[in-house]
Amino acid sequence: MKKICIFTYAFMHPHHTMVNFHIENLFSGTAVVCAGKETEYQPVKRTVFDRSSVTASNLDAAMEAIFGFTNKLRGLPTKNLIGTERARIIDFLRRENVDAVLCEFGCIGAEVISSIGNIGIPMFTYYRGYDGTMRIRSARQRRLTARALKKTAGLFFVSQYLKDNLASYGLVHPNSHVIPSGVNTDKFHPVEKKKNKFVAIGRLVDKKRPDITVRSFCEEAKSVPDATLSMLGGGPWQERCQQIIRDRGMEDRVELLGEQSHGNVLKHLQESEFFLQHSVTSPEGDGEGAPTSIQEALACGCVVLSTRHAGIPELVSEGETGFLVDELNETGFRGLIGDALSGKIDVGKIGQASRSFAVGNLDNRLLIKRLESVLSDA
Repeated sequence: MKKICIFTYAFMHPHHTMVNFHIENLFSGTAVVCAGKETEYQPVKRTVFDRSSVTASNLDAAMEAIFGFTNKLRGLPTKNLIGTERARIIDFLRRENVDAVLCEFGCIGAEVISSIGNIGIPMFTYYRGYDGTMRIRSARQRRLTARALKKTAGLFFVSQYLKDNLASYGLVHPNSHVIPSGVNTDKFHPVEKKKNKFVAIGRLVDKKRPDITVRSFCEEAKSVPDATLSMLGGGPWQERCQQIIRDRGMEDRVELLGEQSHGNVLKHLQESEFFLQHSVTSPEGDGEGAPTSIQEALACGCVVLSTRHAGIPELVSEGETGFLVDELNETGFRGLIGDALSGKIDVGKIGQASRSFAVGNLDNRLLIKRLESVLSDA
């Protein structure tokens, strides 16, 4: 394998940690990138084709209207990769002597491979969460995906759950692999833990149900003066969570820190005994893949308290590296936090097991070698 091109939404997206890791490290950092846009967040430099820079011609506009109409009749998404943009992407791939394409996220893979999957370059797609849960619920997206699979060299999934979810719609590929995103276990490692320190990391959105996390902690921790919770991440549920904290007079014990740097995320994980995440399937159908924050928490020796949702049970062995309850089981979630605060959980033993599991199964340097092996075989 000489060179791979990574298709993704942005070069680079500050929240797409593992896509960025692939851009930086796949095949010793030789990848080129085809992105929907370029951002100011560019910790590394790569050769990039910025799709937003393409100026459409009058012919493109006519083609877009025609294809949009015919796609609608065929029950496909109306957006098309056609005309000037398609030609310039193909020219970029050939000019860069690309040996294989990796589309990060299923939506991108379906669009790109259905359009240019017949140009003699093996093309792969990596499913990560939203693309394999909410987006695949669309009948139009499923039809486009089915068309793309005929031209696809292989699929990757961050969890078996996502692979099974696509299979439930009849979307299968013989060359499919479950490879979690992983974490750098040298960087993410435990330090001295602060007793009764809890942390939650992630966007404050429907599929995280941060209100359940905050409410459960406040109710169980109000009689334990040294218990604290730090929540890192912003989002539409922030004010609702802040109100829960105010109503229970826990402003000095629960902090909503908003978006934080990677360094601060690491610090909180390293110092915390417990990691909280009440993931659920959102009303619209959005779900997790295999949450990176949980993988990072395991590597830092945290006891994970979470839910039996999506790929989380593939990461957390109940009673060994953490504890899980069913989605929306707030009483059960409170019970786990209560057990943690009462000393019923052996933090040292479970923290060591979490760390050992992460080192053996979630180290991203080992996982990227598995990914490279499959890509090279193409």
